[in-house]
Order: sequence, then C-alpha cells, then structure tokens
Amino acid sequence: MQEQMNITFEDDQKAFDLWLKGDRRGFAELYERYKNRVFGFLIRMTGEREIAEDLLQETFMAALRNADQFDRSRNFLSWLFGIAHKRTIDYFRHVKVENDHKRDAENAVGSKVDSPDSALSNKTIQKIVREVVEELDPLQKEVFLLREMAGVPFKEIAVIMNCPINTALGRMRLALKNIRKELKKRGIDGV
Repeated sequence: MQEQMNITFEDDQKAFDLWLKGDRRGFAELYERYKNRVFGFLIRMTGEREIAEDLLQETFMAALRNADQFDRSRNFLSWLFGIAHKRTIDYFRHVKVENDHKRDAENAVGSKVDSPDSALSNKTIQKIVREVVEELDPLQKEVFLLREMAGVPFKEIAVIMNCPINTALGRMRLALKNIRKELKKRGIDGV
C-alpha cells in the first residue's frame, strides 16, 4: 500500500507509454494499480458484485480500445473513472424500467428499519447509510461515491461526469440533503 501512495503522474505516463508501444507490462501495471479503486466505485454504483466485475472488464477493455484518445494532460485514474462512469450509465439505461419497478415495490413495503434504537451501533448506522445511498438518484449517488468513496476532487468529478463543477457540487448537496432526510425518517438525527 505504501508503494501505491508514492505513485506519481509520471509513473502512470511511463506505464501508459509502454502500453502504447505494445508492451503488455504497461497495461498490466496500470490495471494492477487501479483495478481495486475502479471496482470499488463500480460495486457501490451497481450494488452487485457480478455486474461490477463485468463493468470493470468493460472499462479496461474500452481503455485498451481507446488508448489513442487519452488526453495525456489528464490523470490516468480520472480517465478510467470517466470510462467507468459511461459504462455505469449504459448499464442503468438498460435496466431502468426494471429498477423503477423494484424501487416502487420496495417503497410500498415501507421503511427497512421498523423501530430504530436511539443507541444504534456504528455498524448499524453504516448499513442504513449504505441502504439510503442505494436509493439516491443515480447522478447524486455517483457524485457522492466518487467524492466520498474514491476521494476524487470536485474538479475531476465535473470532468468525469461531463458537467460544470457547480452542477457536481449541487448534486453533492442534494445527495447529502436526501441522505439526511431519509436518515431522519428512519430515526437517525444529527448526521
């Protein structure tokens, strides 16, 4: 992990150059370096390990196919997150109707927490927060996960999501507002 922290923009550029020259070690190095972070984002976006694994492979395959389109002034990880973002949007487009029906059915059943205890454990609160995040609008969910889970700066989030930075910030504000509102409904206040 310490080695991962010392990775620089130049290290990514060197690996990318090897990759472009046809040396598989360059791609393998970038894949090993970033697969877990991209996978973490994808699994939180989709909520399903199998789908996230498929999207991870699609993300790296798209990177392989479109290596010539990489803007070398950008951070390689941000470019990957941008591809992962596009793959996730495509996934959600294909299952939107199915997800809408599922969400309607879940909402009809009622809250997942019947009588919340005022002394809830951190683990329980984290579980409830994960459930609430899953219910967010996909754009709010994505900006929340990019920022909170992946630590991506808002400037890069705006590039990844192809929107102005104020739009990314606004989506984050809405996500936080909706999370707090839902937590309050479930008896958790002051978060």
